Amino acid sequence: MSDDTADRRARGLERLKELGDHPGGESFLERMDEPMATWLVDWVFGDVHARPNLSARERELIILALLTGLGSSDPQVAAHIEALRAIDVPDSDIEEAILQTAPYTGIPRAINALKVLRTEQGR
Repeated sequence: MSDDTADRRARGLERLKELGDHPGGESFLERMDEPMATWLVDWVFGDVHARPNLSARERELIILALLTGLGSSDPQVAAHIEALRAIDVPDSDIEEAILQTAPYTGIPRAINALKVLRTEQGR
């Protein structure tokens, strides 16, 4: 493993740890297997998430909004809600981010994401 690859992996694992291992985590990465697990840790979390200028909070709220807009992403929405909670973002801010998507992505998609948030609140 080159130094750059090792650095990417270390950054990725650190970012996942910061987010409470959401949306990753050992069992998730094992289920994804290779090459997806490496792509997620090294590229998504080690490169993209580690870029400067946005906080983890800002990144996760953007990701949540995008996943809400995509629709059919309830497991990923749930994982990123948990990641937001791991970095102490209150549910009221998470809800507001979801509500802001409604005019642009449609009421049904926002409702689906709110259902995920409500389910996660009940846990």
